[in-house]
Amino acid sequence: MDFIRKNKKLISIILLALIIYVRCDHGVVFTYAKVINLAADFLGFAYCLILTKEDFKRTKESIFNVAVLWLVIFQALVFVYGHFNLFDGNNIYSMQYTILTILPAVLCYEILWHNRDELIEILSSVGAIVIVATYITTIKYDYLWGLALQGQFYRLGKVPGGTDIDTGNLYLLMLIPIMYSVIVLKKLKPYLFFAILGAVGIVLTGSKSSALPFIFVVGIMLLGTAKNSKDVKKYIGIMVGFVAIMAIAILTVPMLYRIIGYRIVEMFTAFGSTEFDLHTSTGQRLAVMDAFKKHFWETPLFGHGFYSFVTMPYSKLEEYREGTEYFYRNIQTHMNYMELLFSFGFLGFVAYYWFPVKLVIDTIKTHSKEEKLICLSLLVSFFFIDLGLDMYYKYMTPYYTYLLIYTFLRRGSKEN
Repeated sequence: MDFIRKNKKLISIILLALIIYVRCDHGVVFTYAKVINLAADFLGFAYCLILTKEDFKRTKESIFNVAVLWLVIFQALVFVYGHFNLFDGNNIYSMQYTILTILPAVLCYEILWHNRDELIEILSSVGAIVIVATYITTIKYDYLWGLALQGQFYRLGKVPGGTDIDTGNLYLLMLIPIMYSVIVLKKLKPYLFFAILGAVGIVLTGSKSSALPFIFVVGIMLLGTAKNSKDVKKYIGIMVGFVAIMAIAILTVPMLYRIIGYRIVEMFTAFGSTEFDLHTSTGQRLAVMDAFKKHFWETPLFGHGFYSFVTMPYSKLEEYREGTEYFYRNIQTHMNYMELLFSFGFLGFVAYYWFPVKLVIDTIKTHSKEEKLICLSLLVSFFFIDLGLDMYYKYMTPYYTYLLIYTFLRRGSKEN
């Protein structure tokens, strides 16, 4: 027990990095992944029991609060819709999958709650470990790295538990405390390398949902260090120049254009077109929005059922080619806002988003610069992530992130 007490920070960093890495990079689909997830969660749970024994009051505070109430209510709603297959729901709900998604987020929350006096240092170290581990994992499992070494550049970042987009989003979330340490705290020596590594990783994934918010995160951090209006103007000028240089590079350098540039161009051309190009990501999403607008109002209050959009005949919107023939397959909405509304109606949308809205309000109210910058960066990031993916069921990161924000804000309220 003395060993754990003396090495509490180090043990917390290792377990947090392990839980996040295993769940996000390996998922819970493959048998080996379930085993290592259970092992990591068991270690995390045992450690939480020890932390509870050391400080029961903190554990009690972490359980009896509005954040846990939100989590329980929303998961109960998802369970009722998914398990009982209400309305026209898709029969894919899994309690095992849900537990292996929610439990890691809760364990991370509990560990961080007991270390809330050193959150930035712990999260920066965890982020550095996860970024490096993710690089190693994607190099091992994504065969496109081999083609990249031969000069054929594609989007890189696929891991056993997710796509390159998922990897880009993970890099983004792990980078936020690191960017705070580098930009605001000026801790360049221990964290600058990992900041660059994570930023390059986002570019390599070609993920719009992580690249765009990363620019906002850097801007938020820079403006957070401004001491007067002159500094504000200087940092805005730096950001405008940086964005201009990056835009030119992405659109003119062949490697960068192939990875992410064409996706940005595709986005603008798709919005300017009167027809949906169903073999492009943006075209499919616009077609999904069109179908959503036509059919959502059939049952707006309670929705159509758990993940029901993909089962509808009008969701056959992804175009693919076999030989000389074109075919179409059913797709999901790929947007958290629409998926919640279509599945659960306004009931589910409010049940999920009332808590993030509360966090936004509390972030605006807080007087702590650290909490304001970190929480605002996380909230802005998830605004964009939710535009690109349906996050509420498949991923632990939204629950991890919102509980982390709550931990930051509660720490500030306790100090005040």
